[in-house]
Amino acid sequence: MADPILKVENLTVTYGRIQAVREVSFEAAAGSLVTLVGANGAGKSSVINAVSGMLRPRGGTITFEGRDITRVPSHKLVEQGLVQVPEGRQILATLTIAENLQLGGWHSRSTAQRTIADVYERFPVLAARRTLPAGALSGGEQQMLAIARALVAAPKVMLMDEPSMGLAPKVVDEVFRVIEEIRATGTTVVLVEQNARRALRAAEHGYVMQTGEVVHQGPAADLLADDRIVQAYLGAQTD
Repeated sequence: MADPILKVENLTVTYGRIQAVREVSFEAAAGSLVTLVGANGAGKSSVINAVSGMLRPRGGTITFEGRDITRVPSHKLVEQGLVQVPEGRQILATLTIAENLQLGGWHSRSTAQRTIADVYERFPVLAARRTLPAGALSGGEQQMLAIARALVAAPKVMLMDEPSMGLAPKVVDEVFRVIEEIRATGTTVVLVEQNARRALRAAEHGYVMQTGEVVHQGPAADLLADDRIVQAYLGAQTD
């Protein structure tokens, strides 16, 4: 990829004596959709949390728009346009939908209201229920709220951690439709997914992780077409 907006080189993440990620490298071109796939425990979430500034990596370099952000804290990265949709959604259940969205624009109050209006237009179910506690939403609606909250921050790169986890197949279809719409607007998407087949169908480039390492990488269509990779790493995944 030429001139990547996000580049990760030799990333290593440890938890005490446990090495969760070993010298992982990947990159994403501006406007692309890149996915990291692999089974539960492969190290995908540790990678994404290190990139977003939620974890301090033990080694390696993370570059965003040509700047080294390896040691930059997460709130500063949000201000720069690197925004994460966390695993498990992590909405604030006792706050209203509107209040959750307002928190997404904490760093840009001058433009947040206009962005929230755009988000309501994209997610009419959230607009209709904006005064309800976020905890009253279904799992799929909560995932949409988590995505919408990230969009309020006006991301240049959106990091998405297991957005389809625990959702019914029809809701998964809707989530991936929204992801592809976001990418179509020019936002770069880095998607971490256990549902490898679905993620690779949506992506341009894929990285397959196993036990903390990237074991295969290439154009997503090529990974899906390789029977050896499918049988070894993707066979247990659901559509």
